Amino acid sequence: MAELELHGKRRGQSDIEGYESPDEYKEQDDRMVRDLMFSYTAAVEDPSGTTVLEPVDVRRNEILKTEEMGLLALKKGEDNHSFYTTAERQLIEAGQNPGSPVTLTEGGGPSEMGEHELADYIKGENPQGRALRPQEVVDLAGGDKELAHRLLMAENIASDGDPRKSVERGLTAVIERSDQ
Repeated sequence: MAELELHGKRRGQSDIEGYESPDEYKEQDDRMVRDLMFSYTAAVEDPSGTTVLEPVDVRRNEILKTEEMGLLALKKGEDNHSFYTTAERQLIEAGQNPGSPVTLTEGGGPSEMGEHELADYIKGENPQGRALRPQEVVDLAGGDKELAHRLLMAENIASDGDPRKSVERGLTAVIERSDQ
């Protein structure tokens, strides 16, 4: 197999042509990384003068200027919710945790929901309107052992018996921490 076959093919410019950030990011000139690690490639000149692509890794909560990453990485990060939204950044800057449980219904939050309601919430029936990422499910427990148990059952329901390993590990850690 030729070495070049191991790499992906260039995407057409039409995918990013005229791209504009969604409203939840528009007020920001830079992005704060939400994921454990956000990766993209940057064009750099090597010592021989040849332009090459170099991988760049940016850790959670680090600030990244939009012009540093380019449009492809910006679009990918925003589509995958890899950056904190403007509202989430305001919470962080105010010393609050944007991943803390929020009120989900008029009368209560996740601690008052049953396993099937939590499963629906995990699958996308939530204010974000999308399926929750593993860390978001773990953050929803907020250190509550009983809620972590119910979220574990809800993850099992939401995934048709094949829960994500990172969710299992994270919720198990919450349960074990509260046992000590």
